[in-house]
Amino acid sequence: MKIIKNTDSVSSTKYEHWKSQWEDQSELDEFSYISDVVHPEDALMFCKVLFPDFIFYESGVFLESRFTIEAFSSWMEACNNDVVEVEKVLNHMHLYDVFGGCSDKVDDAVYEQLCRIVAQSWRMVLLNKFPEKNFCVQAIVSDQEYGPVVTFSQVRE
Repeated sequence: MKIIKNTDSVSSTKYEHWKSQWEDQSELDEFSYISDVVHPEDALMFCKVLFPDFIFYESGVFLESRFTIEAFSSWMEACNNDVVEVEKVLNHMHLYDVFGGCSDKVDDAVYEQLCRIVAQSWRMVLLNKFPEKNFCVQAIVSDQEYGPVVTFSQVRE
């Protein structure tokens, strides 16, 4: 038997703290935590990040939640009418902003792991919704950014 993992093991101090309250931890795993603590509505809401809606406009593919015609027009002018460059800008999602209302101290490793998972999900969704197009989906963890970032754009042929 071989286990094929899709994601790294969850590294979470919150999860470890929850786990420590139990005397017998041998049967506890991430699914036990989800069953005990996570609200289904919160999980459903986060699916909008994992499986976003898109807008197809002027040969570009954009996150619906971040797209306006005004922003598109402004960036087209700034990017010399390069739709791929505009996609990179408008499809740029900072994970810190997604959880902007969270006042808890969250380890950067959690945001970095979420960043990779969101990127993996976007790759699958874009392939499913636009099978005729090629995309570059990036999970960016850099000191040059405001925390981990996920973005995508079409690959020029």
